[in-house]
Amino acid sequence: MVKTSQKGYGWNRYKNVSVPWSSYDQHNTSICREILGFETMFSDLDVPVQGREFPLSGLVVLLLLKVMLGVSYRTMSSLIKDLRLYLLVGLKRAPCYKTLQNTMSYLDSEILYRVNRELVPSRVRLAGMDASGLRTARKGGWVVIRFGHKQRKRDYKKLHILVDLETKKILYCTLTNGTAADSPQLPIHLQQTEWIKFETVLADGGYDTRTCFNSINERNARPGIPVRKNASSRARGCSSRRHAVLEQQKDKEKWKISVKYTMRVIVECVFSATKRRYGDALASIRDDFRILEAWLRTLLWNISIYPR
Repeated sequence: MVKTSQKGYGWNRYKNVSVPWSSYDQHNTSICREILGFETMFSDLDVPVQGREFPLSGLVVLLLLKVMLGVSYRTMSSLIKDLRLYLLVGLKRAPCYKTLQNTMSYLDSEILYRVNRELVPSRVRLAGMDASGLRTARKGGWVVIRFGHKQRKRDYKKLHILVDLETKKILYCTLTNGTAADSPQLPIHLQQTEWIKFETVLADGGYDTRTCFNSINERNARPGIPVRKNASSRARGCSSRRHAVLEQQKDKEKWKISVKYTMRVIVECVFSATKRRYGDALASIRDDFRILEAWLRTLLWNISIYPR
């Protein structure tokens, strides 16, 4: 994990950077137990429906385990049956792979958003916004080179996340096409997290728009966005951007220290860690299922992140 404290700048995130490995290992062993305990948080899905054998709350928990392990639906179905995981979520028998796959049809991103709201803080001193690409095909480079099976369609999706840079938890996420711009997503993320009190919001130069500055200013937060070198100092309906332009043109290094801009690297660390844990490719084919898979990844990350 990258050290995020800035010595001499009045920003000491960690009192002790060393990791207590005994408590860290104990936290990792309790991740599966916490995931199994999420059955009560999805209890609203258990609406009595004629002909439905399995409660949806238990199936969603099994979906979380499937995303965490990074296996296919058939493999997960075999694991549930062989290890008797269905007994831990209150199911009478092991569901087949098709039942697990159809569970995605009953999920909604709004439901997962409400669950994620219980995992993140309501006050954030320092937030960061960024985007990264996710592959939609799992065919590796070795298959292409060895067998000559070229990918007919090289498509990818772009995942946008808003992160609490202190706790490293993902506050909100959206999934767009790979060619979509980054800046229009920042106002959406701030609007969807209106119950959070922000102090400073950091982002890279791709978010240097008056809309982004105004949306941050409306939340009574300080924008930490670097402006262009030839940026105009005229307000043009955005006084917060004008103030940032004047401050950066005067002394940009001092501005970086004042907004703690180097802390933005934590967003890149979160992207790197989630891709190493859950893979850099989306397993779902349908776009609506891919959005749900991105939210399931977000829930898993917020559960498994080690608190410091």
